[in-house]
Amino acid sequence: MAICKKKIIINTFSIILLIFSLINFAHADLTFKKLENKKVPFLDFFLLKFETTLIKRSQILRNQIFASRVQYSNINILVDYDKKKEQIFVNLYAVMDRNRYSKKKYEQKISDCNQVRNLIFYNKHGYKFFTQKRDPKLSQGTMEDIFKEVFFSNISFEEDEIDFLLRKMFVNVTIFHPIKKIELSCSGRVNDYELK
Repeated sequence: MAICKKKIIINTFSIILLIFSLINFAHADLTFKKLENKKVPFLDFFLLKFETTLIKRSQILRNQIFASRVQYSNINILVDYDKKKEQIFVNLYAVMDRNRYSKKKYEQKISDCNQVRNLIFYNKHGYKFFTQKRDPKLSQGTMEDIFKEVFFSNISFEEDEIDFLLRKMFVNVTIFHPIKKIELSCSGRVNDYELK
């Protein structure tokens, strides 16, 4: 008799678990269907992908073993779309390495601002190593070509839409000196030859 009651309890418990699992599965299926049918504006999708790509590419600014440029300890990126102005703003914040620049006397320069933008967006310094003068190899046309290849590949934008977005994208680079508490900013279009 006791064995029979145990079997009934186990069978009842198994049936309840099965029903509960089916209900959960049906609910999950409905939730996924509901999420699949939600519409996301294509611009929002692009901006998310754009910001994610920039964050990944910002790793290039981490400290180097043999320093050939200013060393940074922290990089932050914020992409914002202003609906009223119909413009996209990319804010890059770079904090110079505290250990290195507490020992070395160095003040930020506009060329540092441009290099931050160039390295993140185009993976190139844009300046000659010894003279630190602007390198004409990274022209505005080259920057546009690299930008289109990196940020618009695998996204179905027409050429005129890409050109429109390039005209509407602005970048602001701010470099913070961790010791002197000085900041330097420069800004312009993402593909301007030099930010000012």
